[in-house]
Amino acid sequence: MDHFHEPLYWAIRKWVLVHEDADDVLQLTYVRIYKGLGKFAFKSSVKTWCYRIAYNEAMRFLESNKKRVRLRDEVIKYRLENLYADPYFDADATDASLQQIIARLDDNQREVFCMKYYDELKFSEIAEITNRNENSVKSLFYKAKQILSNQIVIT
Repeated sequence: MDHFHEPLYWAIRKWVLVHEDADDVLQLTYVRIYKGLGKFAFKSSVKTWCYRIAYNEAMRFLESNKKRVRLRDEVIKYRLENLYADPYFDADATDASLQQIIARLDDNQREVFCMKYYDELKFSEIAEITNRNENSVKSLFYKAKQILSNQIVIT
């Protein structure tokens, strides 16, 4: 737990955005990890296995809270409002601009981009965590990177 606590928290936080929600999802992740320890077959690294559990818990959480925020514009607005209201978010205008662009990415692009860029996971690890084809993961990442490159304004 000590080794993966901070990386798992921040991975979950990027998916669910709100600190309190991330704490709840992290707690559920730890429960699933603990219950699944006996079934861990060493087919992947412990890190990838833990991220996969965290990812699945975050997706379950987001799915269960979908009724709260339904339309894409409302989702973006909700994410940005929670980002700026968050006491843990301390950024200058450039960081805020980047976060706004990331918030507007397609959900799949945002997930993959954050795992690759922030968590520095390999494409193969992201593919295993998200249960996607590695080439699909690469496509999502490079599309997100292209969108970010086109929209970032350097002042």
